Amino acid sequence: MTQNEKLLERTKGILIGGAVGDALGMPTEFLTPQQIKTMYKEGVQTFLPLTGQDILGRHMLAGAVTDDTMNTLFILESVVKYHGKINAADYVLQLNDWVSHSELGPLVSGPSTKKALENIQKGIPLEKAGIFGTTNGASMKIAPIGLISDYNKMAELVENVYQICLPTHNTNIAIAAASAVAACVSYAASGGEEIDQIWLIAEEAVLASREKGFEYPSASLLIRMKQAKNIVENYAREEAIEKLYNEIGPGFESLEAVPLVLGLITLAAGKPLEVARLCANFGGDTDTLGAIATAICGGFHPEFPKESIELLETVNQIDFEKCAKEIVVFSPFRE
Repeated sequence: MTQNEKLLERTKGILIGGAVGDALGMPTEFLTPQQIKTMYKEGVQTFLPLTGQDILGRHMLAGAVTDDTMNTLFILESVVKYHGKINAADYVLQLNDWVSHSELGPLVSGPSTKKALENIQKGIPLEKAGIFGTTNGASMKIAPIGLISDYNKMAELVENVYQICLPTHNTNIAIAAASAVAACVSYAASGGEEIDQIWLIAEEAVLASREKGFEYPSASLLIRMKQAKNIVENYAREEAIEKLYNEIGPGFESLEAVPLVLGLITLAAGKPLEVARLCANFGGDTDTLGAIATAICGGFHPEFPKESIELLETVNQIDFEKCAKEIVVFSPFRE
Protein backbone atom coordinates (compact mmCIF):
# COMPACT_ATOMS: atom_id res chain seq x y z
CA MET A 1 0.00 0.00 0.00
CA THR A 2 1.40 3.40 -0.97
CA GLN A 3 1.70 6.32 1.46
CA ASN A 4 -1.23 8.07 -0.20
CA GLU A 5 -3.36 4.93 0.07
CA LYS A 6 -2.51 4.68 3.77
CA LEU A 7 -3.40 8.36 4.18
CA LEU A 8 -6.76 7.73 2.55
CA GLU A 9 -7.44 4.83 4.91
CA ARG A 10 -6.56 6.94 7.94
CA THR A 11 -8.72 9.79 6.66
CA LYS A 12 -11.64 7.44 6.18
CA GLY A 13 -10.98 5.95 9.62
CA ILE A 14 -11.20 9.39 11.21
CA LEU A 15 -14.54 10.11 9.51
CA ILE A 16 -15.98 6.68 10.29
CA GLY A 17 -14.68 6.86 13.85
CA GLY A 18 -16.45 10.14 14.45
CA ALA A 19 -19.75 8.67 13.27
CA VAL A 20 -19.26 5.44 15.26
CA GLY A 21 -18.64 7.31 18.50
CA ASP A 22 -21.51 9.68 17.81
CA ALA A 23 -24.07 6.97 17.02
CA LEU A 24 -22.96 4.65 19.82
CA GLY A 25 -23.24 7.46 22.39
CA MET A 26 -26.49 8.87 21.00
CA PRO A 27 -28.92 6.86 23.22
CA THR A 28 -27.13 7.74 26.48
CA GLU A 29 -26.66 11.48 25.95
CA PHE A 30 -27.84 13.52 28.98
CA LEU A 31 -27.89 10.43 31.23
CA THR A 32 -25.84 9.98 34.38
CA PRO A 33 -23.57 6.93 34.75
CA GLN A 34 -26.05 5.40 37.19
CA GLN A 35 -29.00 5.95 34.83
CA ILE A 36 -27.05 4.25 32.04
CA LYS A 37 -26.35 1.25 34.28
CA THR A 38 -30.03 1.07 35.22
CA MET A 39 -31.29 1.29 31.64
CA TYR A 40 -28.61 -0.86 30.01
CA LYS A 41 -27.65 -3.69 32.36
CA GLU A 42 -24.64 -4.74 30.31
CA GLY A 43 -23.84 -1.21 29.26
CA VAL A 44 -23.98 0.08 25.68
CA GLN A 45 -21.94 -2.29 23.53
CA THR A 46 -23.50 -1.77 20.10
CA PHE A 47 -25.70 0.67 18.19
CA LEU A 48 -29.06 1.13 19.90
CA PRO A 49 -32.19 3.13 19.02
CA LEU A 50 -33.82 5.94 20.96
CA THR A 51 -37.52 5.33 21.50
CA GLY A 52 -38.54 8.45 23.39
CA GLN A 53 -36.83 7.51 26.65
CA ASP A 54 -34.42 10.45 26.83
CA ILE A 55 -35.25 13.84 28.33
CA LEU A 56 -36.03 15.32 24.90
CA GLY A 57 -38.35 12.47 23.93
CA ARG A 58 -36.39 11.80 20.74
CA HIS A 59 -36.99 8.84 18.43
CA MET A 60 -33.89 7.79 16.47
CA LEU A 61 -32.84 4.62 14.70
CA ALA A 62 -29.94 2.46 15.85
CA GLY A 63 -26.85 3.85 14.14
CA ALA A 64 -28.31 7.34 13.66
CA VAL A 65 -25.83 10.18 14.09
CA THR A 66 -26.43 13.58 15.65
CA ASP A 67 -25.21 17.13 15.08
CA ASP A 68 -21.62 16.06 15.77
CA THR A 69 -21.37 14.13 12.51
CA MET A 70 -23.68 16.44 10.56
CA ASN A 71 -21.59 19.51 11.37
CA THR A 72 -18.43 17.61 10.49
CA LEU A 73 -19.89 16.77 7.09
CA PHE A 74 -21.05 20.36 6.51
CA ILE A 75 -17.53 21.63 7.10
CA LEU A 76 -16.04 18.88 4.95
CA GLU A 77 -18.42 19.70 2.09
CA SER A 78 -17.62 23.39 2.36
CA VAL A 79 -13.86 22.78 2.35
CA VAL A 80 -14.21 20.61 -0.74
CA LYS A 81 -16.48 23.15 -2.47
CA TYR A 82 -13.94 25.89 -1.89
CA HIS A 83 -10.96 23.79 -2.94
CA GLY A 84 -9.34 23.36 0.45
CA LYS A 85 -10.16 26.84 1.74
CA ILE A 86 -12.30 27.64 4.76
CA ASN A 87 -15.53 29.55 4.19
CA ALA A 88 -17.35 30.01 7.48
CA ALA A 89 -20.31 31.77 5.85
CA ASP A 90 -20.93 28.79 3.58
CA TYR A 91 -20.76 26.40 6.53
CA VAL A 92 -23.30 28.53 8.42
CA LEU A 93 -25.67 28.48 5.44
CA GLN A 94 -25.60 24.67 5.39
CA LEU A 95 -26.01 24.46 9.16
CA ASN A 96 -28.89 26.93 9.25
CA ASP A 97 -30.70 25.13 6.43
CA TRP A 98 -30.38 21.81 8.27
CA VAL A 99 -31.56 23.22 11.61
CA SER A 100 -34.48 24.98 9.87
CA HIS A 101 -35.69 22.08 7.73
CA SER A 102 -34.65 18.90 9.52
CA GLU A 103 -36.82 17.39 12.24
CA LEU A 104 -33.65 16.21 13.96
CA GLY A 105 -31.68 19.46 13.73
CA PRO A 106 -33.41 21.45 16.48
CA LEU A 107 -33.41 18.42 18.80
CA VAL A 108 -29.68 17.72 18.67
CA SER A 109 -28.05 21.12 18.09
CA GLY A 110 -26.14 22.52 21.06
CA PRO A 111 -26.87 25.76 22.94
CA SER A 112 -23.90 27.73 21.57
CA THR A 113 -24.80 26.86 17.98
CA LYS A 114 -28.49 27.67 18.44
CA LYS A 115 -27.72 31.03 20.05
CA ALA A 116 -25.20 31.93 17.34
CA LEU A 117 -27.66 31.10 14.56
CA GLU A 118 -30.28 33.27 16.24
CA ASN A 119 -27.77 36.12 16.43
CA ILE A 120 -26.87 35.75 12.75
CA GLN A 121 -30.54 35.81 11.78
CA LYS A 122 -30.86 39.08 13.71
CA GLY A 123 -28.15 40.56 11.53
CA ILE A 124 -25.28 40.30 14.00
CA PRO A 125 -21.96 39.89 12.10
CA LEU A 126 -20.35 36.44 12.02
CA GLU A 127 -17.40 37.53 14.12
CA LYS A 128 -19.70 38.65 16.94
CA ALA A 129 -22.41 35.99 16.74
CA GLY A 130 -20.48 33.38 18.71
CA ILE A 131 -18.72 35.41 21.40
CA PHE A 132 -20.47 33.44 24.15
CA GLY A 133 -19.94 30.01 22.60
CA THR A 134 -17.92 27.97 25.09
CA THR A 135 -19.37 24.49 24.65
CA ASN A 136 -17.80 21.46 22.98
CA GLY A 137 -19.62 22.20 19.72
CA ALA A 138 -16.39 23.66 18.38
CA SER A 139 -14.38 20.50 19.06
CA MET A 140 -17.00 18.00 17.88
CA LYS A 141 -16.98 19.23 14.26
CA ILE A 142 -13.32 20.13 13.82
CA ALA A 143 -11.98 16.90 12.27
CA PRO A 144 -12.04 18.23 8.67
CA ILE A 145 -9.88 21.17 9.75
CA GLY A 146 -7.42 18.72 11.27
CA LEU A 147 -7.42 16.77 8.02
CA ILE A 148 -6.35 19.79 5.95
CA SER A 149 -3.88 21.18 8.52
CA ASP A 150 -0.38 20.17 9.62
CA TYR A 151 0.17 19.89 13.37
CA ASN A 152 3.84 20.68 12.70
CA LYS A 153 2.70 24.13 11.57
CA MET A 154 0.65 24.94 14.63
CA ALA A 155 0.05 28.64 13.96
CA GLU A 156 -1.55 27.82 10.61
CA LEU A 157 -3.62 25.04 12.14
CA VAL A 158 -4.91 27.33 14.89
CA GLU A 159 -5.79 30.02 12.35
CA ASN A 160 -7.81 27.47 10.37
CA VAL A 161 -9.63 26.42 13.53
CA TYR A 162 -10.31 30.04 14.42
CA GLN A 163 -11.82 30.78 11.01
CA ILE A 164 -14.39 27.97 11.23
CA CYS A 165 -15.18 28.65 14.91
CA LEU A 166 -15.87 32.35 14.30
CA PRO A 167 -19.64 32.13 13.72
CA THR A 168 -20.60 29.88 16.63
CA HIS A 169 -17.73 29.47 19.11
CA ASN A 170 -15.64 32.62 18.97
CA THR A 171 -14.25 32.33 22.50
CA ASN A 172 -10.71 31.64 23.60
CA ILE A 173 -11.68 28.50 25.52
CA ALA A 174 -13.67 26.90 22.67
CA ILE A 175 -11.00 27.73 20.09
CA ALA A 176 -8.23 26.37 22.34
CA ALA A 177 -10.11 23.11 22.85
CA ALA A 178 -10.94 22.76 19.15
CA SER A 179 -7.32 23.51 18.24
CA ALA A 180 -6.19 20.70 20.53
CA VAL A 181 -8.58 18.27 18.84
CA ALA A 182 -7.68 19.39 15.32
CA ALA A 183 -3.99 18.97 16.12
CA CYS A 184 -4.59 15.43 17.42
CA VAL A 185 -6.60 14.59 14.29
CA SER A 186 -3.79 15.96 12.14
CA TYR A 187 -1.27 13.85 14.03
CA ALA A 188 -3.40 10.73 13.57
CA ALA A 189 -3.88 11.49 9.86
CA SER A 190 -0.11 11.83 9.44
CA GLY A 191 0.39 8.27 10.69
CA GLY A 192 1.17 9.02 14.32
CA GLU A 193 -0.30 6.71 16.93
CA GLU A 194 1.63 7.35 20.16
CA ILE A 195 -0.78 8.13 23.00
CA ASP A 196 1.80 10.14 24.93
CA GLN A 197 2.25 12.40 21.92
CA ILE A 198 -1.37 13.52 21.73
CA TRP A 199 -1.12 15.04 25.22
CA LEU A 200 1.94 17.04 24.15
CA ILE A 201 0.43 18.06 20.81
CA ALA A 202 -2.83 19.12 22.47
CA GLU A 203 -0.91 21.24 24.97
CA GLU A 204 1.08 22.89 22.18
CA ALA A 205 -2.15 23.70 20.33
CA VAL A 206 -3.74 25.24 23.41
CA LEU A 207 -0.69 27.45 23.97
CA ALA A 208 -0.61 28.46 20.30
CA SER A 209 -4.26 29.57 20.38
CA ARG A 210 -3.97 31.97 23.32
CA GLU A 211 -4.55 35.10 21.23
CA LYS A 212 -7.59 33.76 19.38
CA GLY A 213 -11.22 34.43 20.18
CA PHE A 214 -13.22 36.56 22.58
CA GLU A 215 -11.60 36.45 26.01
CA TYR A 216 -14.13 34.57 28.09
CA PRO A 217 -13.65 33.99 31.85
CA SER A 218 -12.73 30.37 32.32
CA ALA A 219 -10.69 27.96 34.37
CA SER A 220 -7.43 26.76 32.79
CA LEU A 221 -7.80 24.13 30.07
CA LEU A 222 -4.14 23.17 30.48
CA ILE A 223 -4.57 22.56 34.22
CA ARG A 224 -7.68 20.44 33.55
CA MET A 225 -5.69 18.43 31.01
CA LYS A 226 -2.88 17.85 33.51
CA GLN A 227 -5.45 16.83 36.11
CA ALA A 228 -7.03 14.31 33.70
CA LYS A 229 -3.62 12.92 32.77
CA ASN A 230 -2.75 12.46 36.41
CA ILE A 231 -6.00 10.59 37.01
CA VAL A 232 -5.58 8.08 34.18
CA GLU A 233 -1.93 7.49 34.99
CA ASN A 234 -2.35 6.93 38.71
CA TYR A 235 -5.69 5.21 39.23
CA ALA A 236 -7.13 1.85 38.19
CA ARG A 237 -9.50 1.97 35.23
CA GLU A 238 -12.90 2.07 36.98
CA GLU A 239 -11.72 4.50 39.64
CA ALA A 240 -10.15 6.67 36.96
CA ILE A 241 -13.43 6.80 35.02
CA GLU A 242 -15.34 7.80 38.17
CA LYS A 243 -12.79 10.48 39.05
CA LEU A 244 -12.83 11.87 35.50
CA TYR A 245 -16.61 12.25 35.70
CA ASN A 246 -16.63 13.80 39.17
CA GLU A 247 -13.52 15.96 38.93
CA ILE A 248 -13.33 16.96 35.25
CA GLY A 249 -17.04 16.89 34.39
CA PRO A 250 -19.56 15.24 32.04
CA GLY A 251 -18.16 16.88 28.91
CA PHE A 252 -20.70 19.47 27.78
CA GLU A 253 -18.23 22.35 28.06
CA SER A 254 -15.01 22.64 26.06
CA LEU A 255 -13.16 22.86 29.35
CA GLU A 256 -14.38 19.36 30.20
CA ALA A 257 -14.55 17.62 26.84
CA VAL A 258 -10.93 17.78 25.70
CA PRO A 259 -9.35 16.58 28.97
CA LEU A 260 -11.94 13.79 29.09
CA VAL A 261 -11.30 12.75 25.51
CA LEU A 262 -7.55 12.57 26.05
CA GLY A 263 -8.07 10.63 29.27
CA LEU A 264 -10.51 8.14 27.75
CA ILE A 265 -8.28 7.60 24.70
CA THR A 266 -5.45 6.81 27.10
CA LEU A 267 -7.59 4.35 29.08
CA ALA A 268 -8.62 2.66 25.82
CA ALA A 269 -5.00 2.54 24.58
CA GLY A 270 -6.12 4.27 21.38
CA LYS A 271 -8.48 1.48 20.30
CA PRO A 272 -11.48 2.99 18.45
CA LEU A 273 -14.29 0.62 19.46
CA GLU A 274 -13.08 0.47 23.03
CA VAL A 275 -12.99 4.24 23.41
CA ALA A 276 -16.41 4.52 21.71
CA ARG A 277 -17.89 2.17 24.32
CA LEU A 278 -16.12 3.98 27.15
CA CYS A 279 -17.65 7.26 25.99
CA ALA A 280 -21.13 5.78 25.44
CA ASN A 281 -21.19 4.52 29.02
CA PHE A 282 -19.43 7.49 30.60
CA GLY A 283 -22.51 9.66 31.11
CA GLY A 284 -23.11 13.27 30.15
CA ASP A 285 -22.35 14.31 26.58
CA THR A 286 -21.67 10.75 25.50
CA ASP A 287 -22.19 11.21 21.77
CA THR A 288 -19.86 14.19 21.48
CA LEU A 289 -17.16 12.60 23.63
CA GLY A 290 -17.47 9.51 21.46
CA ALA A 291 -17.37 11.46 18.20
CA ILE A 292 -14.17 13.29 19.13
CA ALA A 293 -12.32 10.42 20.78
CA THR A 294 -13.23 7.75 18.24
CA ALA A 295 -12.34 10.03 15.32
CA ILE A 296 -8.81 10.43 16.66
CA CYS A 297 -8.50 6.71 17.39
CA GLY A 298 -9.98 5.93 13.97
CA GLY A 299 -6.92 7.60 12.52
CA PHE A 300 -4.66 5.47 14.71
CA HIS A 301 -6.43 2.23 13.80
CA PRO A 302 -8.73 2.73 10.78
CA GLU A 303 -10.26 -0.75 10.77
CA PHE A 304 -13.96 -0.97 11.61
CA PRO A 305 -16.41 -3.88 11.23
CA LYS A 306 -17.94 -3.89 7.76
CA GLU A 307 -21.46 -4.29 9.14
CA SER A 308 -21.03 -1.19 11.34
CA ILE A 309 -19.93 0.92 8.39
CA GLU A 310 -22.81 -0.35 6.24
CA LEU A 311 -25.36 0.42 8.98
CA LEU A 312 -24.04 3.95 9.47
CA GLU A 313 -24.01 4.62 5.74
CA THR A 314 -27.52 3.25 5.21
CA VAL A 315 -29.21 4.91 8.18
CA ASN A 316 -27.55 8.29 7.65
CA GLN A 317 -27.04 8.31 3.86
CA ILE A 318 -23.29 8.87 4.19
CA ASP A 319 -20.63 7.63 1.76
CA PHE A 320 -17.44 7.57 3.82
CA GLU A 321 -15.26 6.50 0.91
CA LYS A 322 -16.49 9.42 -1.19
CA CYS A 323 -16.05 11.92 1.65
CA ALA A 324 -12.53 10.71 2.39
CA LYS A 325 -11.48 10.82 -1.25
CA GLU A 326 -12.84 14.34 -1.65
CA ILE A 327 -10.98 15.85 1.30
CA VAL A 328 -7.76 13.84 1.24
CA VAL A 329 -6.57 15.74 -1.83
CA PHE A 330 -6.16 18.80 0.44
CA SER A 331 -4.12 16.94 3.07
CA PRO A 332 -0.69 18.39 3.85
CA PHE A 333 0.58 14.81 4.18
CA ARG A 334 -0.29 13.79 0.64
CA GLU A 335 2.72 12.93 -1.50
